[in-house]
Amino acid sequence: MVKYFRMSNIIFLTYSLLLLSSCNESHYFMGTIEYQYTYESSTLNADSLTKYKPFKSEFRYDYLNYQSRFFGVDTITYYYSGKLGKCISQINDEEIFQCEDYRIQTDSIISFKVYEMEEKIMGYNCRIIEWQGKYFYNIFYVSTDLKIATGTYKDHLSYNWKFYGEKTGGGLILKSEHRFKNYTMKGIVVNIKGEDDYFKALIVDNKNFEINCK
Repeated sequence: MVKYFRMSNIIFLTYSLLLLSSCNESHYFMGTIEYQYTYESSTLNADSLTKYKPFKSEFRYDYLNYQSRFFGVDTITYYYSGKLGKCISQINDEEIFQCEDYRIQTDSIISFKVYEMEEKIMGYNCRIIEWQGKYFYNIFYVSTDLKIATGTYKDHLSYNWKFYGEKTGGGLILKSEHRFKNYTMKGIVVNIKGEDDYFKALIVDNKNFEINCK
């Protein structure tokens, strides 16, 4: 009888932990978010920038991975595996992939600040994170309600993605501003579509990671 109750307690504890884990995951955003981009420059022609730079993008998130696709003269897709900490990129629909290890730091943080804002974007409350890196200055307006899972950024040191995720609790980016040396790229969300727990962010054969990220 004692053995039975011990086993029952173990089963109950295991079930409780699984349920708690499920509840913790369920509050993360899973789905697709679309952005549109505009460009500003005091030295370059804005129309030319608009012609040759991405005019829109589509990000897909699940609990571990993300996929980002930038549409322009050439459409570039990035497939990030949270399990591997690596990303393969593809230009247009060519069956050629480049692999990059995102566990490697590519930039340094010189200064940053995080603060609240009163303006809402698509009805969502936001806070702002600004940071000066070695190569460019970023401003992200992130949701305080919609958050991406930690698996999508906890090992993603490249391009300060882990830094942004940790400082904002994974707040979903709704508006962005990237200030480069000669121009500024501004993005704004135009569509958000949440999905269920079976949603898969990556639309690519996982064999491409094995083949290209040896």
